[in-house]
Amino acid sequence: MKKMMKKAGAAVLALTMAAACMAGCSSKEETYPSDAIQMIVPVKAGGDTDANARLLAQYMEKELNVSMPIVNVAGSSGTIGMEQVKSADPDGYTCLFFHTEAMLPEISDLIDYQLDAFKMAGVCLQANTTLLVTHNDSGFSSLSEFLEQAKANPGKIEFGMAVGGYPQLIGLALEKEAGIDLNLVDIGGNADKIAALAGHNTDIINVEYALVKDYLETGEFVPLALLSEERNPLFDSIPTAKEQGLNMEFGKFFFAAFPEETPDEIVNTFSDAMKKAVENPDFVKAAQDSYALTPVYMNPEKAAEYAQGVYEKLNSYKDLFVAN
Repeated sequence: MKKMMKKAGAAVLALTMAAACMAGCSSKEETYPSDAIQMIVPVKAGGDTDANARLLAQYMEKELNVSMPIVNVAGSSGTIGMEQVKSADPDGYTCLFFHTEAMLPEISDLIDYQLDAFKMAGVCLQANTTLLVTHNDSGFSSLSEFLEQAKANPGKIEFGMAVGGYPQLIGLALEKEAGIDLNLVDIGGNADKIAALAGHNTDIINVEYALVKDYLETGEFVPLALLSEERNPLFDSIPTAKEQGLNMEFGKFFFAAFPEETPDEIVNTFSDAMKKAVENPDFVKAAQDSYALTPVYMNPEKAAEYAQGVYEKLNSYKDLFVAN
């Protein structure tokens, strides 16, 4: 009887150990991703950044076979959302989707870290679509006319912008590069700036082409320059500031990044899926049709290197930015 009990006990123990081994082996073999990846977008819903994040997620879900819910965490120039990702578990299930403006809080001394506090997964989109735009009753219809009037009337021409972000930096850079003095007025975000310009309540703004395309077509708004290295082939009639003698290039690049301690294999898996999504012809067409964007994939290493180069350029305006 005792021998039978010992044999039964041994059998139960063996089965228990086998089950534990199978459970352990199963967890070790679990591949990333096996659950939804939360994409933090540090701006409110409805703008171009939000739309671009949703577009990327739509195509990446097909590659990764998991859902990628978008979570908008707006506030403090994007730093609330950035901090949420920075402090998240580095397990690959929380990522940041943002653009060039992520660099400005550190440049303006709002925070003490840069993008190297994250692990870049890659760049997916570039926006060489930033315009300087005026309304059709401003008294100038070209960049040269604007600069001439600005030099003749220091502090009189109003540049509508939002404090603490890219628009303010562009306004300050415009003053520096052109040797002019503008009246920089805090109007708010894109919707507020467009409304102010349409109502002739400000004189000039910077804005993305797609947001004012209809105004340009009706002639209500007049484009002065594209702030890009080259003309955009999707609207190539608008000249760059550079070809008109003004050294200003202020495009955007959109990227995804993870907490700094996220394992490389996880980041690379995500990045590989991003590459496939960005190179999908349907994604390319959707990006061009929505905001006249250029799909461009950069792997983690190249993305980090590219971001550093952009940072150094933007940081050259730090003294102006902080002084204001």
